[in-house]
Amino acid sequence: MEVNVLLFDDFETMDAFGPADILSCEKEGLHVNYLSLTGNMVNSMQGVKVWTEPLDPEQLKGILIVPGGRGARRVLQQDTELQKKLKIAAERSEFCLMIAEGAYLVAQTGLLFRRKIAACKAGENWKRMFLAGVYEVPDASWVADGKYYSAGTTADGLSMALAMLADQIDLDVALQTAKRLGYRWDPEDEAVYQ
Repeated sequence: MEVNVLLFDDFETMDAFGPADILSCEKEGLHVNYLSLTGNMVNSMQGVKVWTEPLDPEQLKGILIVPGGRGARRVLQQDTELQKKLKIAAERSEFCLMIAEGAYLVAQTGLLFRRKIAACKAGENWKRMFLAGVYEVPDASWVADGKYYSAGTTADGLSMALAMLADQIDLDVALQTAKRLGYRWDPEDEAVYQ
């Protein structure tokens, strides 16, 4: 299975790399792809530079990770081409993991209509603009609704990735991964499944 991480300028570094590390650390043959609209170098909010491959949504297989960050607002307001490709990529993915504002990017495609997502700390006006028809679960650290997993914060994204690993691979593998990373993870945390 492939892990595909969609990047854009000013993405949140840990939103992308934390879940990618968790999902790739225990599975041989798993390949992580870092993708962007054009396949050039992308800069995170923290200044990390990442060489990416061009996003070809028709070829996407496996898991799609959509991080948040300051750049998500720009994508929502200005980058219709990336939004179109994101919709196809999310539809084709086996699982779509969204961290913080990443859920807003996927919501804007219409794929989360009448689905639940974890609440993200964004302004109410922003939520009204981009989450019409999407139900935010206010007190959940992460939410699974079908193939869509969402986390409200960067730290919750780590818990969500471990839970997805437990759901789809094995609970023991997820527990061993958390231990290896030195991450305190409780599989019974405040999650919501639909």
